[in-house]
Amino acid sequence: MRRIVMTGALILAAAAPAFAQDTAWSRDPAVGLGPLFLHAQSPLTIFRLSPTPLTPETLPRGTWEAGAMIDWANYFDDGLPLYMIDAESVRLYLGAAYGVTDRLEVHAAFPVSYRGGGILDRFIENFERLVGMVNKQRDNFPRNRYSILINGEDGTYRRSGRDAGWGAEDSVVGMRYQVLAGTETTPAVVAGVDVKLPTGRTSSLYSSGGVDVSFQVGAGQRLGNHFHLYGSLAATHFQQLEMAGVELTRTQFTWLGAVEYAHSPRTSYLVQALVTSPGAKHFGGFSQSTYEVSVGFKRLLRPDLMFEAAVTENVFVFSNSEDVAFHFGLVWRSPGSGRAVTPGGRT
Repeated sequence: MRRIVMTGALILAAAAPAFAQDTAWSRDPAVGLGPLFLHAQSPLTIFRLSPTPLTPETLPRGTWEAGAMIDWANYFDDGLPLYMIDAESVRLYLGAAYGVTDRLEVHAAFPVSYRGGGILDRFIENFERLVGMVNKQRDNFPRNRYSILINGEDGTYRRSGRDAGWGAEDSVVGMRYQVLAGTETTPAVVAGVDVKLPTGRTSSLYSSGGVDVSFQVGAGQRLGNHFHLYGSLAATHFQQLEMAGVELTRTQFTWLGAVEYAHSPRTSYLVQALVTSPGAKHFGGFSQSTYEVSVGFKRLLRPDLMFEAAVTENVFVFSNSEDVAFHFGLVWRSPGSGRAVTPGGRT
């Protein structure tokens, strides 16, 4: 936890000073700039549907949105003798959304990712020494290697440096509906559904090979002049129940809580926590929930352009998710809508 606080402080310090200009980004009084557009970073989310936080409002009728999000994550998940994941990934999400009515929107996302040894190991080791949280297991393995070992019931699955590279993941389509518009004293509520289509490669685990469906509900509440609270719950149903000989769960639940401090109408600082229920049965750390904490900021660069950045770290359970992840996003929306939209098609 000390590491995420110190790294988060550096990211927050990088936020540009606020402009005096009052710019309306959301037309809903209960909503600020919205939660960070962050997926869970567990290795299991690479090929299964992973819902993201819901901003509790939708695009107005006739409004377009386009966004690009990058998640850069480093993994050192030692669950031997069942599994060992020593890798780094860069995941790029390209998405778009359209307001069908003032309460209903549709969206789509097209993710691609790179998996390999990366370059972050030395940085992480030096940072751990700086804050006094050294992971001595890392010293037993070469830096920046790509090595995945999964001892499933029907055999052993291995990936190594020669398998590194880019690949297209499964596409996602969905819709959102604003159930309740908020006020300065009452919450805004939105419901949605996402569907993941098996368009990626199953042989290298860029795809689950099945159709996944997620049902979600999210809410936002304004507190005073500077704070907003967000919460969301998602239930995801998976069609494919096996991966590399590992039995997977049929359903996962995802809970999110976020606090937004609106420094100005153009700049907000955020802290959010994401909890995901177990993704596998009887398989070490992957049969436990993942707990991820993120700190970051969102910045309105222009009336039609939003930037966000964050750092995420796993807590409590360290063998089923990322060691550290960095997040960057840029969102454009068609001018004249006068309200906020969530980056990357809200998938």
